[in-house]
Amino acid sequence: MFKKVLYNTGSQIVGKVISASTTLLVTVLIGRSLGPAGFGQFTKIFVFVGYFYTFVDFGLNTIFVKFAKEENLPGLLKSLIGLRIILAFSFAILAILISFILPFNPQTGIGFSPLVKVGIIIASATIVTQALLTTANAYFQKILRYDFSTVAVFFGSVVILSGSAFVTFSNGPFLGYVVAYVLGGITFIAMAYFLIFKKLGKIILPVFSKQRSLKLLSHSWPIGVALIFNLLYFRIDVLILANWRSSEEVGLYGLAYQFFEASLSIPIFFANALYPILNGIYQVNLAEFKKQVVSWLKILTAVSLLLVIALIAISYFIPFIYDKRFGGSVLALQILAIGIPFFFISALFWHLLIIYGKQKLLIYIYGVGAVINLIANLIFIPIYGYLAAATITVVSEALITFLLFMAIHYTKNYQSEPT
Repeated sequence: MFKKVLYNTGSQIVGKVISASTTLLVTVLIGRSLGPAGFGQFTKIFVFVGYFYTFVDFGLNTIFVKFAKEENLPGLLKSLIGLRIILAFSFAILAILISFILPFNPQTGIGFSPLVKVGIIIASATIVTQALLTTANAYFQKILRYDFSTVAVFFGSVVILSGSAFVTFSNGPFLGYVVAYVLGGITFIAMAYFLIFKKLGKIILPVFSKQRSLKLLSHSWPIGVALIFNLLYFRIDVLILANWRSSEEVGLYGLAYQFFEASLSIPIFFANALYPILNGIYQVNLAEFKKQVVSWLKILTAVSLLLVIALIAISYFIPFIYDKRFGGSVLALQILAIGIPFFFISALFWHLLIIYGKQKLLIYIYGVGAVINLIANLIFIPIYGYLAAATITVVSEALITFLLFMAIHYTKNYQSEPT
């Protein structure tokens, strides 16, 4: 088990190192050429579009992994692709329509400028590419071959970096950076589905099955709603910053968040690798399951503390990597780093509740977290700006972790044999 988890977690980390390195280099290109304000505009575009990535996700991968068997895996994968295509195009259109009514004050420059709105329209194509890549990752997770995903990420990242470098050194338009991400997304899915073809020996075409789609949605909707609540409290701060503070503050916070968000992939990767294995153990040996949970909780906690130290150390290099204009990002990243252990632990707890069949509790837990986070951000961001956003992010995740722990502690499934 340890070898499987380590291999698949390692594969995901390698992929994330590639994508994170690409993101770092792209942010250096944008930050040095456009400054905090320009980077703030870039952040607004992809934070807004990123909301719709979660809507299209909707917890479907988790349910796919739980119910897919070897004999029905290709058929269920085709149905998942079909469902995701419908969701992706629907939400891409919705994102474009909403972009037209986003507020902007031309006198103060606060809000979503016409340039940002055009960027959102272009970037909405990544909602489709992200949906298809997420679906491919469901298959890779089921067969525990995240190295395939890493290969796709490598080629897509090369395209994004090459495109961004071309825009920078040719003095291209700001929107060229957005186009680079769209082209990278197309490369992601082209490579991912080529690898699926090589593995299965046949082309996987989408199937629009009402019966299977309803089955997937009927089990995934609690996870999907919880993910949406999670997203609201996780990234609503940027939208509030965009409407109350300058693009420069959005840029300072956005840069710190780039480093923070990259590190959050590690607990997700651990959880993704652990979930299929723990789910199988839970069905046959409850005592071994509990033993493994305790062991991995200790490992995740230890790794998270090391990451806190690493992020704090990295924060001091920001003014050198970028320039002194981004000095305000140092303290923001240090504050965010303190919350890393909570994100590690909550990633494991989240999947445990799904294994116990208590995913509906996630709605209440993340609903409470979203409401408290939203109220706190609305009160403190207009006064204290991006440092308040960073602090509230940490406090909110600490609350979520505590609520998840309480839910696991009192669930009956934790004390009884699985049915």
